[in-house]
Amino acid sequence: MSKDSDIETKTSVSTNSSTTFTAVSLPSSLESELAKLDFDERLNRYVKELGESYPSDTVSNTKATTLRKNAIDAVLSNIKQSMMIDLCFVLDCTGSMKSHIAAAKDSILQVAKHIQQTNPGFNTQFGFCGYRDFCNGDQRLQLFDFSNSYKKFTEYVSAVQSISNKDGAEDVFGGLNAAVNEMSWRNGTRIILHI
Repeated sequence: MSKDSDIETKTSVSTNSSTTFTAVSLPSSLESELAKLDFDERLNRYVKELGESYPSDTVSNTKATTLRKNAIDAVLSNIKQSMMIDLCFVLDCTGSMKSHIAAAKDSILQVAKHIQQTNPGFNTQFGFCGYRDFCNGDQRLQLFDFSNSYKKFTEYVSAVQSISNKDGAEDVFGGLNAAVNEMSWRNGTRIILHI
């Protein structure tokens, strides 16, 4: 036993083969804490929740442990998938926004930057959909499909301009429809921020 640890290690060598294995003895304080957890009882409750029976034989213990591991793996997978985000900003780029568009674009970039800085473990893809008036023809919609390149996103959004005309009706629903149906949504967590 080492001076710095209460864990005792014993090494044994099998005489029938060249296999070496190491047995680890846990400190008695840790063993008593683990005993308080009553692993068998917890597995029994878990198996009952699943509608299974729980005989105390080794095969059933293994089955219960496997069921629990699979459930934990599924939860971890869901958490990982929820950290993969598609975030689309939808912005009114009509003439009525001319005096506000710089502030709106700045706010979009601040939100995107904040998300990048505060959630480095997230895989966030940014997209943009600008909409204008019905009469703007080919310039009615302006799309930047999802990208995980923050630099490309900021360059694109920075270049967005409002288009002035005779103040026709803006195509809000067309913009939202394009954001939903024309963007390449890939991730499970999908967010639209309409400004």
